[in-house]
Amino acid sequence: MSLYFTRIENVGQPELVLLHGWGLSSDIWQTFAEALSPYFSLTLIDLPGLGRSTEYPIPYEADAVIDLLLEVAPSSATWLGWSMGGQIAIQLAAKYPDRVEKLITIASNPCFVQRADWPCAMDEVTHQEFEVSLEQNQVKTLQRFIMLQAQGAEYARETLKMLKAIIKVSEPTAANESLGLLRDDVREQLATLTIPILQLFGEKDRLVPEDAAVACELITGAGNKIYQGAGHLPFYSHTDEVVNDILGFVQGSVIQ
Repeated sequence: MSLYFTRIENVGQPELVLLHGWGLSSDIWQTFAEALSPYFSLTLIDLPGLGRSTEYPIPYEADAVIDLLLEVAPSSATWLGWSMGGQIAIQLAAKYPDRVEKLITIASNPCFVQRADWPCAMDEVTHQEFEVSLEQNQVKTLQRFIMLQAQGAEYARETLKMLKAIIKVSEPTAANESLGLLRDDVREQLATLTIPILQLFGEKDRLVPEDAAVACELITGAGNKIYQGAGHLPFYSHTDEVVNDILGFVQGSVIQ
């Protein structure tokens, strides 16, 4: 079993691995990768059962996904994960700290479903309804999901158009199986990390509430940033700003 990945080589520049979120593929990075490419050597990976990585592990668990990712990733790199990809990147960094130089998460929550001690997440009823909907009609559920990602944010129309184009050509083979990862609670792993961490959020994000940014900062003691007007895809709506922040972070600057 091997994952689909794309390499954008830039000799002499630091390695950066990008992980997309649930239901989509590495196509989500198109514009963003172009903006990053002058500064990094990039590895863009389709998660198992999503995008062009049609095969997937059974059972579909984070440890198995991580092992597959490491087979195609550079020996050492900064890892950037968006949404569910950020949750996976946290677990990977905790399990294999020698493979991760720095960690960046975008619009990601270490616990996507509410717990008694973690209210800043999707409530259990809504998540269950989403799981049932996915079983009944995968296409409509993905369409509903991408609408939530853009709703209420700046450049919502452009963002939704881009997302629709991606899911139009994407036929996930493990949409249901991979959705189960969102029930993982990786707060403990996040708290143990000793590498530099940067967590980025969108003010208008309908899936990861702004309160999660404050809660995550309490866990890590590390910096984060909330992009005003951004939804679940700040790297698309606020590309230049996010690229500058990532570049500064990797180079050791303080993010303002």
